Amino acid sequence: MVKPLLICSTLLLSHSLSAQIHGMFDHIKEDLKGKKSSYVCLDGKNSIITDVPIKMFGLQFGYTFEERTNIYLGYYGSHNQEAIFKNPTAPLGRTDSNTIWKAYQLNYINLGCEYYFHNSEKWRLSIPFGIGLGTGKSHERRLENTYNKTKQGLMPVELGFFASYKLKWWVWVGAGMGTRICLGGNTYSGSFYSFGLSFRYVDIYKRLKSDIKKRL
Repeated sequence: MVKPLLICSTLLLSHSLSAQIHGMFDHIKEDLKGKKSSYVCLDGKNSIITDVPIKMFGLQFGYTFEERTNIYLGYYGSHNQEAIFKNPTAPLGRTDSNTIWKAYQLNYINLGCEYYFHNSEKWRLSIPFGIGLGTGKSHERRLENTYNKTKQGLMPVELGFFASYKLKWWVWVGAGMGTRICLGGNTYSGSFYSFGLSFRYVDIYKRLKSDIKKRL
């Protein structure tokens, strides 16, 4: 009795999820035919690659269609200091000659889409997803000896969830999380999270421009 119920519930859930995804893509296609406005924003992500934390910094330029769908082109890069990768013999909080340090560097161009499935006066909830092309570098170090240097081409595919709250018309505060799968270099796959402020640079520029015209 339990097994048929589980099968039925799974089928109903799959059908509901499939319908929602299909509806989302229908909305995106309709939005792309509507009114658009440009935007520029800074972006940052914290990620973990094989237990080594990295910080990603990015710049996005794109268009918002019908205040619900963002299409953007972004550049992301990381410049991180070495972190302890293995520390087999040293006491906690210390290092010795067997300590292995490791660093990763990830740089890529990303073409993405962000769909706001909830967009109210104060709150925005969205699903960003994108695909990129770039390179990944890594190295390990023990004492002064650097080794295991690698460099490879990557195609990162990212999917996440983001929530933001409007503090003022020109600034939002938000947080999000997601996962990155790197085709061509699975080592660089991993989860990521972000939080911080988002400034509406284009809106600020337009308002300043309008105020200057009124005063002239």
